[in-house]
Amino acid sequence: MTFSTSVASSIAPFDPTYGITVVASVMLVVFVVAMVFIALAPVVSGDSSETAPHGGPALETNTNEAD
Repeated sequence: MTFSTSVASSIAPFDPTYGITVVASVMLVVFVVAMVFIALAPVVSGDSSETAPHGGPALETNTNEAD
């Protein structure tokens, strides 16, 4: 076993296809978790004093203000 063979075997001790699959799977999980977080953030938000009855943002935050 030469030095270059031992170095090459220590750099890639597994099939590169499995490594790419693991990295892609982790990236997919992170992407899905980020999308779920973005989608559910308004739902679980505790600040509902500035939202309209339909759940969207209120146009006027100060109701006592004269036009």
